[in-house]
Amino acid sequence: MPKSWLILLALVWLTGCVSVPDELSYEPESALLPYSTVSQHPDSAKGQPVRWSGVIAATRVLAEQTELEVVLLPLKANGVPQQQEKSEGRFLAHLPGLLDPSLYAPGRSVTVLGTIAGTVNGKIGEQSYRFVLVAGSAHKLWPQVKDVEVRYVNGCFEPLWLSPRPRPLP
Repeated sequence: MPKSWLILLALVWLTGCVSVPDELSYEPESALLPYSTVSQHPDSAKGQPVRWSGVIAATRVLAEQTELEVVLLPLKANGVPQQQEKSEGRFLAHLPGLLDPSLYAPGRSVTVLGTIAGTVNGKIGEQSYRFVLVAGSAHKLWPQVKDVEVRYVNGCFEPLWLSPRPRPLP
């Protein structure tokens, strides 16, 4: 009997590790619309809740809000955008107040919780594009992923942190 309790406790603990942060939670989860549904019928989705994530393409500070242009990426179980080379599209998120463009810079990962406010015609480069507009109520800017430096020494793969002593670079 105690062994089964330990297994159950471990499962509950692990489930807690992959949950969405409180500021991005929404109940019921099943009410959140996917991008594919909204992009096909944006007018019928007005006012419906969404939680979308992606990589910031542009940040524009407006009079009383900040507009993020986001390249959509699928969400992992914990709300973090899943990095991949393919996207279903882009969306605009209007978030209240000033979000510093130096921090909310292109390439940063973000997740937005809000409701569909309609569509906006715009451009990506020189091409016309119809953006889905999200009126954001909450968001999370995710920490930047740091690259790990790996060097090749004498043609062999040997990460620096595993080297027993420093070696000169070729």
